[in-house]
Amino acid sequence: MAETLEMRQARLKALFEKIDNFVAHPWILYHEPFRVVGDVYYLGNSYVSTFLIDTGEGLILIDPGFQQMVYQVFDAVRKLGFETKDIKHIFLSHGHMDHVGATRVLQEYPGARVWIGRDDVFFFTERRDLIVNEHWVPEFTVTDTYDYEKPFEMGRVKINFVHSPGHTPGTTSFFIETTHRGEKVVCAMHGGLGLNGLTREELEENRLPIRLQSDFVNGLRTLGQRHVDVVLPSHMHNYDMLARKALDDGSGDAFVDPAAWKNMLDSQLEKAKEVLPELF
Repeated sequence: MAETLEMRQARLKALFEKIDNFVAHPWILYHEPFRVVGDVYYLGNSYVSTFLIDTGEGLILIDPGFQQMVYQVFDAVRKLGFETKDIKHIFLSHGHMDHVGATRVLQEYPGARVWIGRDDVFFFTERRDLIVNEHWVPEFTVTDTYDYEKPFEMGRVKINFVHSPGHTPGTTSFFIETTHRGEKVVCAMHGGLGLNGLTREELEENRLPIRLQSDFVNGLRTLGQRHVDVVLPSHMHNYDMLARKALDDGSGDAFVDPAAWKNMLDSQLEKAKEVLPELF
């Protein structure tokens, strides 16, 4: 049975109640930081992801997470043997509070540059209401927007940015080239797999274009054709990286699965059929 708007609103209400509890007690979802493969590390909790990339010439942070997580991110960076002052760039996947809330402190302390898709810049100017809860996102400065035409290269790491609209207009996915056991591998994070906000009613209420529905579905189909060795989920309910961590022997082998990326995106397409049946 297709999910009705009322069912969706009830589900989102339950989710936000869970998030409210986390915001009051951020340690309840805590997870120890760990190395994934190569130069890629996990700093997030059991709900939302934060990734650290060691380029050899400075650190890159992807999605700092909730404002209430900031002290945990500082602690995680140090536990992994790095210094927070060496964070040179902060890459944001999209403009929602659970991904950007801790940005201001992590920008100010090391003086990092902050990047986001150009179509999401308006979240932080005229449409802060779209952040979901703007009171949980202290204002910060967006210094750069992604160039989707050429890779970002820093030290020994290369990252391709791919515009992946749908969840938000400027959602961006990251394809990161690093090494594992002496071989090049591609780690990928889809910037926003959430279907929340994509019904016609929600888009009209938020004054966002209806085409975001087809952008989302077409993007899943296109991105699913790319070769990816290691999935970096933005949320654990999309792909349980932490279950793989529990099985990993420390080598990183448990995270390498060339079929997992397409399987994850195909699974999201199946969910999209229930919310956006008119597109299938």
